[in-house]
Amino acid sequence: MAVKFHRFQATIYRIWMMRHIDVPHDIVRELQEQMRRARRAAAKIKPTKSKYIPVVAVVNGKLARTTLVPAGGGRFRMQINTALRKAARADVGDLVGVELRIDRESRELPLPPDLRSGLKAHPKAWRTFQALAPGHRRHFIAWFDSAKSPAARSRRLAHALDVLLERALLGPKRQTPDAPKGHLSRRSRAST
Repeated sequence: MAVKFHRFQATIYRIWMMRHIDVPHDIVRELQEQMRRARRAAAKIKPTKSKYIPVVAVVNGKLARTTLVPAGGGRFRMQINTALRKAARADVGDLVGVELRIDRESRELPLPPDLRSGLKAHPKAWRTFQALAPGHRRHFIAWFDSAKSPAARSRRLAHALDVLLERALLGPKRQTPDAPKGHLSRRSRAST
Protein backbone atom coordinates (compact mmCIF):
# COMPACT_ATOMS: atom_id res chain seq x y z
CA MET A 1 0.00 0.00 0.00
CA ALA A 2 1.41 3.38 -1.00
CA VAL A 3 2.14 5.87 1.76
CA LYS A 4 -0.10 8.88 1.39
CA PHE A 5 0.87 12.21 2.91
CA HIS A 6 -1.88 14.75 3.54
CA ARG A 7 -0.59 18.26 2.90
CA PHE A 8 -1.95 21.51 4.29
CA GLN A 9 -0.89 24.83 5.76
CA ALA A 10 -1.65 25.82 9.32
CA THR A 11 -1.00 28.61 11.76
CA ILE A 12 0.78 27.85 15.02
CA TYR A 13 -1.28 28.76 18.08
CA ARG A 14 -0.37 28.82 21.74
CA ILE A 15 -2.25 27.62 24.80
CA TRP A 16 -0.21 28.53 27.84
CA MET A 17 3.27 27.32 26.91
CA MET A 18 2.16 24.60 24.47
CA ARG A 19 2.22 25.31 20.74
CA HIS A 20 -0.15 23.50 18.43
CA ILE A 21 -1.76 23.53 15.01
CA ASP A 22 -5.35 22.69 14.17
CA VAL A 23 -5.73 19.82 11.69
CA PRO A 24 -8.45 20.19 9.01
CA HIS A 25 -11.50 18.02 9.62
CA ASP A 26 -11.37 16.27 6.21
CA ILE A 27 -7.76 15.19 6.81
CA VAL A 28 -8.65 13.86 10.28
CA ARG A 29 -11.51 11.80 8.80
CA GLU A 30 -9.21 10.33 6.14
CA LEU A 31 -6.52 9.49 8.72
CA GLN A 32 -9.11 7.84 10.98
CA GLU A 33 -10.37 5.78 8.04
CA GLN A 34 -6.80 4.71 7.20
CA MET A 35 -6.32 3.65 10.84
CA ARG A 36 -9.54 1.61 10.76
CA ARG A 37 -8.51 -0.14 7.54
CA ALA A 38 -5.03 -0.88 8.90
CA ARG A 39 -6.41 -2.29 12.16
CA ARG A 40 -9.01 -4.33 10.32
CA ALA A 41 -6.35 -5.82 8.03
CA ALA A 42 -3.91 -6.51 10.87
CA ALA A 43 -6.31 -7.86 13.45
CA LYS A 44 -9.06 -9.36 11.27
CA ILE A 45 -11.53 -8.11 13.86
CA LYS A 46 -13.88 -5.19 14.18
CA PRO A 47 -11.66 -2.12 14.69
CA THR A 48 -12.05 -0.02 17.80
CA LYS A 49 -12.39 3.73 17.60
CA SER A 50 -9.33 5.45 19.06
CA LYS A 51 -9.46 9.04 20.16
CA TYR A 52 -5.75 9.55 19.42
CA ILE A 53 -4.18 9.32 15.96
CA PRO A 54 -0.46 8.41 15.73
CA VAL A 55 1.15 10.24 12.81
CA VAL A 56 4.43 10.99 11.14
CA ALA A 57 4.48 14.75 10.60
CA VAL A 58 6.69 16.93 8.47
CA VAL A 59 6.57 20.59 9.53
CA ASN A 60 8.47 23.00 7.28
CA GLY A 61 10.55 20.05 6.09
CA LYS A 62 11.38 18.71 9.58
CA LEU A 63 10.18 15.19 10.46
CA ALA A 64 8.64 14.14 13.79
CA ARG A 65 6.58 11.24 15.17
CA THR A 66 3.67 12.65 17.11
CA THR A 67 0.00 12.16 17.92
CA LEU A 68 -3.10 14.09 16.95
CA VAL A 69 -5.23 14.75 20.03
CA PRO A 70 -8.90 15.68 20.35
CA ALA A 71 -9.57 19.39 20.79
CA GLY A 72 -13.33 19.18 21.39
CA GLY A 73 -16.21 19.46 18.98
CA GLY A 74 -14.78 16.77 16.71
CA ARG A 75 -11.65 18.86 16.03
CA PHE A 76 -8.07 17.61 16.41
CA ARG A 77 -4.80 19.39 17.01
CA MET A 78 -1.15 18.48 16.80
CA GLN A 79 1.24 19.65 19.50
CA ILE A 80 4.44 21.32 18.29
CA ASN A 81 7.18 20.56 20.81
CA THR A 82 10.16 22.85 21.32
CA ALA A 83 12.60 20.71 19.32
CA LEU A 84 10.27 20.58 16.30
CA ARG A 85 9.39 24.27 16.57
CA LYS A 86 13.06 25.28 16.63
CA ALA A 87 14.00 22.87 13.82
CA ALA A 88 11.13 24.19 11.67
CA ARG A 89 12.14 27.78 12.55
CA ALA A 90 8.58 28.70 13.37
CA ASP A 91 6.64 30.00 16.34
CA VAL A 92 3.26 31.37 17.37
CA GLY A 93 1.44 33.12 14.54
CA ASP A 94 3.64 31.65 11.77
CA LEU A 95 2.12 29.80 8.84
CA VAL A 96 3.78 26.40 8.37
CA GLY A 97 3.59 23.71 5.72
CA VAL A 98 2.48 20.39 7.21
CA GLU A 99 2.45 16.84 5.82
CA LEU A 100 0.82 14.03 7.81
CA ARG A 101 0.56 10.28 7.38
CA ILE A 102 -0.47 7.48 9.72
CA ASP A 103 2.40 6.13 11.81
CA ARG A 104 2.19 2.34 11.53
CA GLU A 105 5.38 1.64 13.46
CA SER A 106 5.15 0.41 17.04
CA ARG A 107 5.84 2.99 19.72
CA GLU A 108 6.57 0.40 22.38
CA LEU A 109 10.04 0.65 23.88
CA PRO A 110 11.91 -2.63 24.33
CA LEU A 111 11.82 -3.85 27.92
CA PRO A 112 15.36 -3.90 29.39
CA PRO A 113 16.38 -7.46 30.35
CA ASP A 114 16.97 -6.62 34.04
CA LEU A 115 13.56 -4.94 34.34
CA ARG A 116 11.90 -7.85 32.51
CA SER A 117 13.44 -10.46 34.83
CA GLY A 118 12.52 -8.42 37.91
CA LEU A 119 8.91 -8.07 36.75
CA LYS A 120 8.63 -11.74 35.75
CA ALA A 121 9.75 -12.74 39.26
CA HIS A 122 6.77 -10.79 40.70
CA PRO A 123 3.59 -11.74 38.78
CA LYS A 124 1.44 -9.05 40.44
CA ALA A 125 3.95 -6.36 39.49
CA TRP A 126 4.11 -7.76 35.93
CA ARG A 127 0.31 -7.69 35.56
CA THR A 128 0.18 -4.14 36.96
CA PHE A 129 2.90 -3.03 34.54
CA GLN A 130 1.03 -4.61 31.60
CA ALA A 131 -2.18 -2.83 32.70
CA LEU A 132 -0.51 0.61 32.49
CA ALA A 133 -1.47 2.78 29.54
CA PRO A 134 1.07 2.57 26.67
CA GLY A 135 2.36 6.08 27.35
CA HIS A 136 2.86 5.31 31.03
CA ARG A 137 4.75 2.11 30.15
CA ARG A 138 7.01 4.12 27.81
CA HIS A 139 7.74 6.70 30.54
CA PHE A 140 8.31 3.94 33.09
CA ILE A 141 10.79 2.17 30.80
CA ALA A 142 12.55 5.43 29.88
CA TRP A 143 12.89 6.34 33.58
CA PHE A 144 14.28 2.91 34.43
CA ASP A 145 16.62 2.84 31.44
CA SER A 146 18.07 6.28 32.19
CA ALA A 147 19.97 4.73 35.12
CA LYS A 148 23.33 3.58 33.78
CA SER A 149 25.31 2.11 36.67
CA PRO A 150 24.41 -1.37 37.95
CA ALA A 151 23.85 0.03 41.47
CA ALA A 152 21.43 2.70 40.22
CA ARG A 153 19.56 0.16 38.08
CA SER A 154 19.27 -2.17 41.06
CA ARG A 155 17.86 0.66 43.23
CA ARG A 156 15.41 1.62 40.48
CA LEU A 157 14.29 -1.98 40.04
CA ALA A 158 13.55 -2.25 43.77
CA HIS A 159 11.66 1.07 43.67
CA ALA A 160 9.77 0.08 40.51
CA LEU A 161 8.66 -3.20 42.08
CA ASP A 162 7.53 -1.38 45.24
CA VAL A 163 5.48 1.11 43.24
CA LEU A 164 3.89 -1.55 41.03
CA LEU A 165 3.08 -3.87 43.94
CA GLU A 166 1.60 -0.97 45.92
CA ARG A 167 -0.51 -0.08 42.91
CA ALA A 168 -1.59 -3.71 42.54
CA LEU A 169 -2.71 -3.86 46.17
CA LEU A 170 -4.14 -0.36 46.65
CA GLY A 171 -5.01 0.72 43.13
CA PRO A 172 -3.77 3.92 41.47
CA LYS A 173 -3.31 6.96 43.72
CA ARG A 174 -6.22 9.33 43.52
CA GLN A 175 -5.94 12.96 44.52
CA THR A 176 -8.93 14.44 46.28
CA PRO A 177 -10.11 17.64 44.56
CA ASP A 178 -9.76 19.80 47.69
CA ALA A 179 -6.26 18.62 48.64
CA PRO A 180 -3.22 20.42 47.23
CA LYS A 181 -0.63 18.19 45.62
CA GLY A 182 1.92 16.78 48.01
CA HIS A 183 -0.39 17.02 51.02
CA LEU A 184 -2.50 14.36 52.63
CA SER A 185 -6.23 14.62 52.12
CA ARG A 186 -8.49 14.96 55.18
CA ARG A 187 -9.45 11.30 54.83
CA SER A 188 -5.76 10.24 54.65
CA ARG A 189 -4.85 12.37 57.71
CA ALA A 190 -7.71 10.84 59.68
CA SER A 191 -6.51 7.31 58.94
CA THR A 192 -2.89 7.99 59.99
